[in-house]
Amino acid sequence: MVNPFSSILEPPAVEDLIEISFRRAFSKGKSLKRRRDKISAIRDREIGRIQSVADTISLKLENFVKSFPNIDEIDPFYRELLDVLAGTDEIKHSLGAVFWASTTIKKISRFYYSSMRRESDPDRMAELRREFLGRAVSVLRRVRKEIDFLRNSIPKLRDLPDFDINSPVVIIAGMPNTGKSTLISKLTTKKPEIAPYPFTTKGLIIGHGETSVGRVQFVDTPGLLDRPLSERNKMELQAIAALRHLRGPVIYMMDPTETCGYSLDSQLSLLRELMESLPKPYLVALNKCDIEDGKFPEAERRLEGMKIRALRISAERGDGLGDLINELERILREHEGSIPSLGRAP
Repeated sequence: MVNPFSSILEPPAVEDLIEISFRRAFSKGKSLKRRRDKISAIRDREIGRIQSVADTISLKLENFVKSFPNIDEIDPFYRELLDVLAGTDEIKHSLGAVFWASTTIKKISRFYYSSMRRESDPDRMAELRREFLGRAVSVLRRVRKEIDFLRNSIPKLRDLPDFDINSPVVIIAGMPNTGKSTLISKLTTKKPEIAPYPFTTKGLIIGHGETSVGRVQFVDTPGLLDRPLSERNKMELQAIAALRHLRGPVIYMMDPTETCGYSLDSQLSLLRELMESLPKPYLVALNKCDIEDGKFPEAERRLEGMKIRALRISAERGDGLGDLINELERILREHEGSIPSLGRAP
């Protein structure tokens, strides 16, 4: 699933668009071939200037609108992120305003073409051309707010991560220092890449690995799924909610030794919150099993009561990773072809 916003054109700023269109219209290279009489030559020149300005502005605005994907047809993951970053209604309104400006300037130009063809006074021709330019500039400046809004939103949309829609996305969650980054480095075949994501300080860490069920994308979400949801604002929660549209389970990392700085209770509390807000299959990795001191039996007992499969691993040494991958593959096979809302975890 390639980011549908990656190839959006960016509309020029209003004043830049005015300058570009005027410069093209009045450049020496735009003079037309000579006519047999002077009045016809002047008329052709003024019509050419009007046409050049109208075509330049309308084409740039129209091409921009056409480069924007149909919002109602894009993947729900990206549609929800669009709403988080810019607001779906605001984007639709702004695109409509830009399209209106493009068609309105075309319509105005046709009126002045017609008026110019009936005119034989050079001074009046120049006056008509100035009237058209003034009206075109007025139309553009009426949509300045919408164009500026789109120019500000587009870079954020272009930076959203790419996901392969044909392979599952395994989200790795858990509190800080539980070993998420170590695990993702062990599960991926190449160095994970960092992609911007709304309301995260470090972005998404995306890696790819090969399993018996095919290619899998592994995603770590530092700063997003590592603290209580009660501490989040509405937009952060919406950014988290967008992840539910990605097809695949969650590997939740826990540190029963509590050397991560978080108690077992707080780690389990976060897990329960995630299961409510992000309904997916969950697999818990009890990390740091190479450290003897810990609450592994207690964690296993409490997770069993929650009907969640848990495995002991050491992400650093690689202990238990084979069993973890086998269990992950089993989950992927069981839910192959299903959408992200694979069923609420118990």
